[in-house]
Amino acid sequence: MLEIEKVIVPCLRVNNRTVNQIFLEEQLGLKTVLEEASFAEFAGHSTDKKAKLVLIESPSMRTRAVEGPKKLAKLSLKVEVPAEIEALLARGTSFSKLYRGKNGLAFETILPEGYVFLLHSEDSVENLQELSSPVDFMELPNFKGLTHFSISQILINTPNPVDSRNFYQTIWSQQGTLVFQEAQGPDLLVAADTTWDLDSFRVQVSDSLDWAELESKLVNPYFKDKKGRFLQTSDPSKIELWFEK
Repeated sequence: MLEIEKVIVPCLRVNNRTVNQIFLEEQLGLKTVLEEASFAEFAGHSTDKKAKLVLIESPSMRTRAVEGPKKLAKLSLKVEVPAEIEALLARGTSFSKLYRGKNGLAFETILPEGYVFLLHSEDSVENLQELSSPVDFMELPNFKGLTHFSISQILINTPNPVDSRNFYQTIWSQQGTLVFQEAQGPDLLVAADTTWDLDSFRVQVSDSLDWAELESKLVNPYFKDKKGRFLQTSDPSKIELWFEK
């Protein structure tokens, strides 16, 4: 079995990083922990600065808007402190859907470039019940943003969900975070750098991982750096995978 940590960092390609970055910070309470060239990395407001989400700015001379549905149908963030979700809502965060779960409130929102995010604090998003009536939100004193969050589910549109499930089952049977649903659209199988959509996943692997074991399971072309620190390939939807030691 591959020694892969159950951590997936999604990287989203955008046209305007600043607009989306401000939304993530002010509306969703994320913290920018690194800005470098076209990249911005985000985590919570705790002392843990490991990136949980990445934006990649890609100008319009090289990349275009998606025609039809995006590959990324929904990105779910599990918030460690449930009251912080309500605190975001209390300070005016916009939402398209509001839910209640066993642990507290949850909501969906849409980033400026059309990415759908779900913030919740449940063990399973199946526990959520949509609310239709108004709710009074409670504030948190000295609230700055989310202390800690993790990526709990990445819902992906694809015309071939069976192929995608089989691909990940072969190389990483225990991952559990990626969920695939059938959809049709002209851009669901294009190269990662073609559209403003889900670009790639960063996947942390053990320093002791034998790359040969992973390489033996790959059917698509791949690249491995000379120092053996990372291996790059792609899945059936042409979403890039960066396995990093």
